[in-house]
Amino acid sequence: MDKINEDSKLNTILPDQAAISVADKVIVGVLTTPRSKGRHSVPVGRDSVLKKEMISMADSLGIFLYFFYPQGIDFSKNEVSGHTYLFTNKQKGYWLKSIFPLPHIVYNRLSYRKNEAQKSVKELLAAIENNPRMYLFNSRFLDKWEVHVVLSQDSLTKHLVPETVRFNRANLNIMLDKYQDLFIKPINKSIGKGIIKIQRDSSKLIKYKLAASNDKWHQCRSAAQLYKGLKTNAAHDQYLIQSGINLATTSKRVFDLRTEVQKDERGEWVFTGVGVRVAAPGRYCTHVPNGGSRAEYNKVIQKVFGDSNLIIENLDRQLSYITQAVPYVLEKNLGINLGILSIDIGIDKSGIMQIIEVNSKPSSFDEKEIRSRHLENLNKYFLYIYSQQIN
Repeated sequence: MDKINEDSKLNTILPDQAAISVADKVIVGVLTTPRSKGRHSVPVGRDSVLKKEMISMADSLGIFLYFFYPQGIDFSKNEVSGHTYLFTNKQKGYWLKSIFPLPHIVYNRLSYRKNEAQKSVKELLAAIENNPRMYLFNSRFLDKWEVHVVLSQDSLTKHLVPETVRFNRANLNIMLDKYQDLFIKPINKSIGKGIIKIQRDSSKLIKYKLAASNDKWHQCRSAAQLYKGLKTNAAHDQYLIQSGINLATTSKRVFDLRTEVQKDERGEWVFTGVGVRVAAPGRYCTHVPNGGSRAEYNKVIQKVFGDSNLIIENLDRQLSYITQAVPYVLEKNLGINLGILSIDIGIDKSGIMQIIEVNSKPSSFDEKEIRSRHLENLNKYFLYIYSQQIN
């Protein structure tokens, strides 16, 4: 990494005449998307709570952290229009909008793919990446196809992914002949949006439905009829066909694991935590926004697979292997700066784990202990990045 220009350490005089000293501090700018109308809006609700937690942890480690929107950065003046939270005591304070110095590290937390795909935003990210005084962290969203290609072609991970092909008529016919259950998934969407479940029964009747909805099953007599019906739903996005996993169930509801891995103060990948997401009755997507619910990993595993030490140790070994191998393989082959990944993992009824999805922009965990470890790892990784830049 290139050495940081130490002149970027400045004292900023704020419009309300208050002064924040950023001298001798690591400066982190979090690139984010406004939650409400207006380019200068400050966070509200849960978003505000999570961001205040991030700022508080950063401050405790000597890091000055602020948030900004894509329009806020001005390279000609070496400054950024953004906002941070000033604590007047341990719990209370106020959001402050001001002009800050260019950050040493930019953490890309843009919330939506459509925002990141805008030409102006792409140009901004490229400019940050090419600036020797700045380090862009978690460069971009991942798409499902590139993740599948990388993982399926590497000897360390190829056994961990379900068979997946691009969506077209020929591939649909092939996959229908091989599997009883299939999923049609959009390449560039998350949290279960646009996923279609396909089932083929013993009478060769084919049916499908949007997996995240309570809509009725649509029935088809042939692959051609199915393809025509699917094209109605998949007309505007690129889609994949993925073989289904015979997921284990708890209380007759399918579940999967949501795990997170991060880089730590040594720049090494570490396991942050795991939670269980349980689908609503009759549904196939476990995402909480689609009716899913949260559950504790150890309790669910014991309930479903029993308390045999042998079984539990086997599941723990698989989980450990996946969370070590996947980030290593993705970073090696994609050639981008990654530091946080969430990995959704399915467990079939025989206790075998497979990877469902990998996300470079994971949502915050609701489990407090996992979120606490996440914040600590994140900010210590900022310190690690900075130490590598100035040495």
